[in-house]
Amino acid sequence: MLNLTTLKLFIRVAELGSLSRAADDANLAIGAISRRLSQLEHELGVQLLVRNGRGVALTPAGDALLVHAHRIMREVGLAVSDLSDYAKGLKGSVDILACTAAITQFLPADLAAFGQDNGKIRLNIQEVYSSEIVGRLRAGEAQVGVIMEEPGTLGLDTWKYRCDRLAVVAPPHVLFGTHSVRFQDLAEHEFVQMGYDTANTRLLARSADEQGWPFRLRAAVDSYDAVCRMIQAGFGIGVLPSEAAKNFIVPMGLKLVELDEPWAQRQMLLAADAASLSGPARLLVEFLAARAPLR
Repeated sequence: MLNLTTLKLFIRVAELGSLSRAADDANLAIGAISRRLSQLEHELGVQLLVRNGRGVALTPAGDALLVHAHRIMREVGLAVSDLSDYAKGLKGSVDILACTAAITQFLPADLAAFGQDNGKIRLNIQEVYSSEIVGRLRAGEAQVGVIMEEPGTLGLDTWKYRCDRLAVVAPPHVLFGTHSVRFQDLAEHEFVQMGYDTANTRLLARSADEQGWPFRLRAAVDSYDAVCRMIQAGFGIGVLPSEAAKNFIVPMGLKLVELDEPWAQRQMLLAADAASLSGPARLLVEFLAARAPLR
């Protein structure tokens, strides 16, 4: 078994390149450190250090152990910090994977509202594409996902959450005087979107294909801000959630045009394995599901 104290000493010896300096640093006798490291080498069955006139150097096995030792000590530090929070009254934590549309529109305010009544529950949030969220939930990497509703079977339990609406983002001279447009009317334009891995771009490409015209993606970027900057520079038009786009169009001199399609109104879903939800995660799902619009 690896001993944490011995691992700490091994790291110090490796960093300082000297048993004597590591002994002074740890306020231990050099013989005590030497015995611990010799015992570690015996237990692992490999030589970790080479003694020379200038001190010590790591063998290839020692280099490999140093990488693992740093990782182990980081994990131990995180565990201690986590348990310290529980000692201070933390009631649990929930790992959340959320799509960009949720993060840039409704989710931050909803999570803040949840936190006001559940301050002892820690929320760990990561922005991830919807297509990736489902697989990571199935793999147990998080408890709750916020995704866009799409065709296909998820293999997870879902609850309705918020809705958003897509709109066309364009320079002011494009679609001049137009306040509403059908998607078919955009067939001659080039688009700037987030990549094909996003639910939004897949929806646009699928809708263009159903209407019999090629969806021309001229530029794929990683954020709504970047989409709008590329549109501002003249690379094309884009289709974004209107609430998110409103943050960018005024300072960039762009405009929003209503997209007159039934699928432009999109449903967000909460996704999880209901049977394995912890108490805090279940509380969060119930709270967010109550934010779904009444119909």
